[in-house]
Amino acid sequence: MTITRRNFVAGALSATALSALPGTRAFAQAADELKLSTFVAPNHIIYAQVLQPWAAELAAKSGNKLAVKMFPAMQLGGTPPQLYRQMAQGISDICFSLPGYTSADFPMMGLTELPGTADSADDGTKKLWAHYEKFLARDFKEAKVLMLWNSDNASLMSKNKPIKTLEDMKGLKIRTPSAAQSAQIEALGATPIDMPANQIYTNLDRGVIDAAMIPMSAAIDFKLIEVAKYFTINAPLGRSPFMVCLNKARYDKMPADAKKAIDETTGLALSLKGAQTYDKQNHEAVDAAKKDREIVMLSDAERKRWLDAFRPLVAKSIADGEKAGLPAKGLIGAYGLAS
Repeated sequence: MTITRRNFVAGALSATALSALPGTRAFAQAADELKLSTFVAPNHIIYAQVLQPWAAELAAKSGNKLAVKMFPAMQLGGTPPQLYRQMAQGISDICFSLPGYTSADFPMMGLTELPGTADSADDGTKKLWAHYEKFLARDFKEAKVLMLWNSDNASLMSKNKPIKTLEDMKGLKIRTPSAAQSAQIEALGATPIDMPANQIYTNLDRGVIDAAMIPMSAAIDFKLIEVAKYFTINAPLGRSPFMVCLNKARYDKMPADAKKAIDETTGLALSLKGAQTYDKQNHEAVDAAKKDREIVMLSDAERKRWLDAFRPLVAKSIADGEKAGLPAKGLIGAYGLAS
């Protein structure tokens, strides 16, 4: 339609009249809505027990000036590996995802996935924040990091045979979440298959993969106890970092009181809640699997064999990182892994 002076004035008068209607003032003062997108379903433990309570806390802390609207299960479209970039592009305001889904975008975070970096999700999360400013912040130029935490230790979930030794790994096709963890699987003689967590159930059931490398806590969230029969739970594998990130440009434009509400409800404390939630569910998943599945524990001697198999990978990770201009030796040394 061609805009003329007459219909422009008419439109302006209509807008003025609308602003005088009851309830319009409340609309003008409505909360600033933040769209949070993730691949997990609403029953996922972090979604239900961490993110939803945080959204309520943020609303209260901001005097209802901020509201988080949740979009689970990729409701905003796209695929799980696209979540961080969708946040950076403004399709969503906040994403809950894994850096490992787009490993090339997070080279320093990938180093934190090496075996031996942490003893638990809680321990790993404290280390992530201790090393964040010096080593990890460079991976998050487009984001205000709200949460950054470790999963519980990765387990190996298989359907047709138990994994008890290095020899059992040979030739298996194993799901992994990231390039860093794929390199670990290759170091052990198996073939890595990159795959989001929500695709494991079907692919393990159909035999597309022989096993999945994923934290034991996820066995409950993704119902993997239904399809896996064997769970190797103490292999000395790395652990996945998780993230909740807010678009930095969006954050920077917020008024000071809104930023304050976000800052006071996120960071290390909220991240530790995520870690502790995973560690707790890890124990619950092991107990659930014990009922009619086989739990495999590697012997101390076998664990040492696996750690020895990883030594060249650690050395290569340092060399590759330094060659790319990254402070890889510094970060891995801070974790106590560099020789």
